Amino acid sequence: MAFVPSVIEGFYGRQWTWAQRFALPALLRQWSYGSYIYAPKGDVSLRSGWRHGFDPSHRHNLLTLAEHCQRAGILWGVGLSPAGLQANYGATDKAQLRAKTAAIAELKPDILWVLFDDLPAGNRHLAKNQLAVVADIRSQLPSIKLAVCPSYYSFDPILEALFGACPPDYFTELNDGLDPSVDILWTGNRVISEAYTAEDIHRATALLGRKPLLWDNYPVNDGRKTSRFLHLAPFQGRPWQLAQLCAGHMVNPMNQYHLSTLVLPTLADVYTKKADYQPEQAFQSLLSELPSGLATLLLRDRVRFQFVGLDGMEADAKQGLIAEYAKYQHPIASEVGDWLNEVYCFDPACLTD
Repeated sequence: MAFVPSVIEGFYGRQWTWAQRFALPALLRQWSYGSYIYAPKGDVSLRSGWRHGFDPSHRHNLLTLAEHCQRAGILWGVGLSPAGLQANYGATDKAQLRAKTAAIAELKPDILWVLFDDLPAGNRHLAKNQLAVVADIRSQLPSIKLAVCPSYYSFDPILEALFGACPPDYFTELNDGLDPSVDILWTGNRVISEAYTAEDIHRATALLGRKPLLWDNYPVNDGRKTSRFLHLAPFQGRPWQLAQLCAGHMVNPMNQYHLSTLVLPTLADVYTKKADYQPEQAFQSLLSELPSGLATLLLRDRVRFQFVGLDGMEADAKQGLIAEYAKYQHPIASEVGDWLNEVYCFDPACLTD
């Protein structure tokens, strides 16, 4: 498959609506994206509740989303986080995973991601259990494209601080046990990497034993700190040469669906325009499609939203901004207003599922 950027809906916090999800595949096709991986952290049926089947309405929505992807001509994928199996994988677990994999197969995904990120790790059987899980899924779905997110998906030391020390032979075992056709996801030097260089990718390739499938946590803003900002800057620090160094480039968008549409198209420009990519020009082009007054406000406020954030604004300034954006009956203006009104305030409870 040709190298094209793709979207992973993989954030915590306030989730997108189904109507927004259904609209996205056509936009992704328009922006020259190649796939859409559905793996929101708020979908417990794919995380803490993965052992249970999909309820009928949820299954219907997933099938509808699959149809929208197929109609748009992009690949459709699902991310499964089989919580608990990284620690223990017995006969009952195997049977439950088999049932869940069968239910996922009915959704007819082109891609399945097996996600072990943000789960307790550090046990000496970590790689062995994860390899057994992937092998069982592969035996059940031999023709699907698989990717794995390891427990340690970045060079960022925060992962060991949160989830336990990485077993010394973890990546050697993982690489030796995974078929070369299985991609390994990687976020870079940090969980949220500001930029990527060829040296960064070569270092990851040496560790993973294959080209990394890049999971780029920009413009996502779902964390305790990042939710205080709107990431509106066009993509930078992602040289087009990454196309030759990575297995793919997946980006995780913001909780704000409509505001994300001001950023996502610029990554495709990185790869299509290459040396001719002009970030500011790309952003201005997207703003030109908005009502002129709203575009003027965003142009004025984007630096404040991205670098000052909610905690750096005075209360009176916030109220003034809320009033200005409320003048526009537009979903982007509504999202800005909701953000200013703390509708997207981070809730630690979102991490428990």
